[in-house]
Amino acid sequence: MEATIERDCSALGGLFQAIINDMKNGTPLWEDFISKTAKLHTQYKATIIAMSAWLESFQKIADSATNARGATKEIGSALTRMCMRHKSIEIKLKSFTASLMDCLVFPLQEKIEDWKKITTQLDKDHAKEYKKARQEIKKKSSDTIRLQKKAKKGKMDVQYKLDSAMQEVTDKYLLLEEAEKSAVRNCLIEERGRYCTFVTLIKPVVDEECSMLSETTHLSTILDDIMEQVKDPFTLPKASEQVILDVKGQENKWSFPVSFLQLFV
Repeated sequence: MEATIERDCSALGGLFQAIINDMKNGTPLWEDFISKTAKLHTQYKATIIAMSAWLESFQKIADSATNARGATKEIGSALTRMCMRHKSIEIKLKSFTASLMDCLVFPLQEKIEDWKKITTQLDKDHAKEYKKARQEIKKKSSDTIRLQKKAKKGKMDVQYKLDSAMQEVTDKYLLLEEAEKSAVRNCLIEERGRYCTFVTLIKPVVDEECSMLSETTHLSTILDDIMEQVKDPFTLPKASEQVILDVKGQENKWSFPVSFLQLFV
């Protein structure tokens, strides 16, 4: 029985060490993720600056179309709506970019330092408890061997002590097995907890991303409207035709420069 428990304890100890090694080897992965996320944050900040300048230029084009002499006002209004929707995306992009650092990088950096300490302590505590249990088993096993030698010499009063000592060895092995199971269980919980924490940290970032991407549905609607307006560039809208009619008799308001009229003389 002791041999079977010995093998089980050895297997559990090996599993524990494998999990500890996985967590230790995982530290560079977490650190690399933090580094890449910080770089992504920097790139998004640069994108925001470029996007802001682009939207400013975009708005000037929209204003130009709105303030033109009647043929493009509705196009200018649609372009302004498109520009405003892009500005909403810009705001959401800023929130998403900020969340990369505030919700993910900074908290994860703190967690990694804690995880390193926890992993080291788990390994240290396990080694200490395992060594202590093995020493107790070794001592009890030595007592058993000593009593077995006495029993072989025919000392009948030793048999009770021998049975008691052998039971103690078995009990010590069972205690070691339970301790190993508990150590492995705690180690597995710690490992799982880290990934659960990661999911918790990345959730608000993904929420911000989804919120930003949801703005594209509004862009699609605006784009459909503006494409309807520009589908026939050679046909003026009614409002533009009205401008032509209204300008008749308003030569005092609308007149060619003299220098231009001289070209026709």
